[in-house]
Amino acid sequence: KRPEEVDGVDYFFRTREEFEELIKNGQMLEYAEYVGNYYGTPLTYVNETLDKGIDVFLEIEVQGALQVKKKVPDGVFIFLTPPDLDELKDRLVGRGTDSEEVIRQRIERAKEEIALMREYDYVVVNDEVSLAAERVKRIIEVEHL
Repeated sequence: KRPEEVDGVDYFFRTREEFEELIKNGQMLEYAEYVGNYYGTPLTYVNETLDKGIDVFLEIEVQGALQVKKKVPDGVFIFLTPPDLDELKDRLVGRGTDSEEVIRQRIERAKEEIALMREYDYVVVNDEVSLAAERVKRIIEVEHL
């Protein structure tokens, strides 16, 4: 958890034990362990949001997206990718939140994930945030037609 992140707003933060209990009880739409931490999406959050007629936008890594795709095959899957791995490394270093070892692990994981981007419906290059956001917005608009 980063200092500026708020539980229930940015993410839902749980202890490792709580998270493992949610997994055991089938309460996660998807989950993965990434660089030593669990990440996932609670099923109740997704169902409650969809019941309100609101789209659910999940920012998840490939392993989780493939789990969701099996459970929600009519979902729309968008792969956001950096222009290249050098740019990704520069962004990770620029954040100043990760050690060199964690950055190395993230780069290796990114290589594995990029190899699976063909499993997605769309690929958006995140070269500039505003342009990438506009591309994603257009995809969502087209999918609602």
